[in-house]
Amino acid sequence: MLPISIVPSLPAKSFEELRVLAQALTGVASGMQIDIVDGVFAPHVSWPFAELDALQSLRQLQKITTDFSVEMDCMVMYPERYLETFVQLGVDRVIVHMGSTDAYAQIIEHAQEHGYRIGLAFTNDQNMEDVHPYIDSVDYVQVMGIKEVGQQGQPFDVRTLQTVRDLRSKYPELEIAVDGAVNKETIPQLYAAGVTRFAPGSAVAKAADPKTAYESLVALLF
Repeated sequence: MLPISIVPSLPAKSFEELRVLAQALTGVASGMQIDIVDGVFAPHVSWPFAELDALQSLRQLQKITTDFSVEMDCMVMYPERYLETFVQLGVDRVIVHMGSTDAYAQIIEHAQEHGYRIGLAFTNDQNMEDVHPYIDSVDYVQVMGIKEVGQQGQPFDVRTLQTVRDLRSKYPELEIAVDGAVNKETIPQLYAAGVTRFAPGSAVAKAADPKTAYESLVALLF
């Protein structure tokens, strides 16, 4: 039986938004997925790219990595530029998206050398023939449950369920995550399809009480 995890995700407008969410979830969630969007790979901008000095602003994560296992979801072009900073900050997981770089082999090697887990993300529109060659080399994959990367609040892309079923059939021991439209309605369906890692976004981050919202999602699986 593969381990199951629920990790709140957020493409924040500012570090303060991240800090507030982290404060609400301290002692409740053990991990957080922080979505960084550069406005180039995806047509939206999130922290730290909303700041004048994105790299310097990124270093504020040290205030969060002491309390949470942090996963960086890199919706950016050339994510390899940020890997050394992630290592310095104590990040535990890094997700790179198909189409964001040509340096997949170098990124995977960097993760192995520095001891963080590396994930590969893709949408349901991705040609899976491009994905399969990397799956045996990464620690996990993340299927995007929405059509447009980098923006919360989109409807669930029902094709995600079949994508996950196909992956689970081909890779029975693979850690499969889904990010995007993960909520109380979709979690049972995703779990039944074979998802083992869930990244709810607005279902937790935009809730009036993030702690209670997170606990209600956890109760669906445990």
